Amino acid sequence: MGRIKRKTILFVIIIFILSFGIVKATDFALHKSSETEFCISCHSMTIPYDDYIKSPHYANQHGVSAQCKDCHINEKSNIEYLTAKLGGIKDIWFETTGKIDSKEKYEEHRMEMAQTVWKQMEANNSATCRNCHSYDKMNFDEMSAKAKQQMQIAASKNQSCIDCHKGIAHSLPKVKSDTFDINELKSGSTAYTTTISPLYNDQDFASIKAKILPYTQFTVLDKANGAIKIKLNGWQEAHKNLLYAMEGKRITDAVIRGLDDIQETGKTYYNHTTKKSWKELSIIAWIKSTPVTTNINQQWEKNKFEYESKCAQCHQKVKEHHFSSNDWPAQFKGMARQAKLTKNETQGILKYLQYHSSDITNNVEN
Repeated sequence: MGRIKRKTILFVIIIFILSFGIVKATDFALHKSSETEFCISCHSMTIPYDDYIKSPHYANQHGVSAQCKDCHINEKSNIEYLTAKLGGIKDIWFETTGKIDSKEKYEEHRMEMAQTVWKQMEANNSATCRNCHSYDKMNFDEMSAKAKQQMQIAASKNQSCIDCHKGIAHSLPKVKSDTFDINELKSGSTAYTTTISPLYNDQDFASIKAKILPYTQFTVLDKANGAIKIKLNGWQEAHKNLLYAMEGKRITDAVIRGLDDIQETGKTYYNHTTKKSWKELSIIAWIKSTPVTTNINQQWEKNKFEYESKCAQCHQKVKEHHFSSNDWPAQFKGMARQAKLTKNETQGILKYLQYHSSDITNNVEN
């Protein structure tokens, strides 16, 4: 009995030592695999790392750097900690199987990877951000007036950081867009422009001040040696040199100054509020090679993402239906300047907002 008892005790001790060793080894492996050096040992992770080292989360006036784990692993929650580790295994699998093993492939999947992280941060109310950034410890008086105003509103609602601060440590993903060159369209085809492009009176392309704006519908009439003849339909308010998409709505489709082939269709509209007369126009002009699309809904998704990611970083996002289509231009002007949008981005996002405004969608904010 004594020998059996000694063997049992020895067995228990061995099991304990092995179990303790396994636990410690696992703990060591989990923490070691959370270090930035381990993360960037995967070739594909050097791409977001290059973004990171250019951001304030790497170098700043305080000399404090946030590491990969500080943003991507919530160590205060065992479930989220293990979920993050499993997510890392998924990334390794994606690289070894060739899904993100090149910069081109990585960029192709950047959006879905970013959205996965954003959803996690939305679900835990940006828990990892709050390890360093706490509303309770913020000195609002040291912020700019605009930042103070918006951060106090966010604090009052305990708003998640990721709602406004996307693209802080890594480049924002680009929304896929199925644009193609206008020359690929056949005569009689209808499509939408995606950039600001000059309009001309003939194939000689003599310069005038006319131009077509993004997301304006047109029809191809003819094609000749790289020149495309197009037709636009829209509305003119009083004697303005602007073509609007619909009567009574200042959704600008084109600047028509200098164009010769402008015909009135006979349809008119009178705005009793502004006391201005509107008339429908049919315009024929020539255009050079320019990107276009036939999928306007995909473009709206692109502009929605750009609006939410670029314009919400300075202030709380204003819902699309908060303003009418005629109110949005004045309201958006300041946003575009603060967000440093390009002219194409400004015109594109503005038109998205106008087409999703209160009087277009019949959706009035409570």
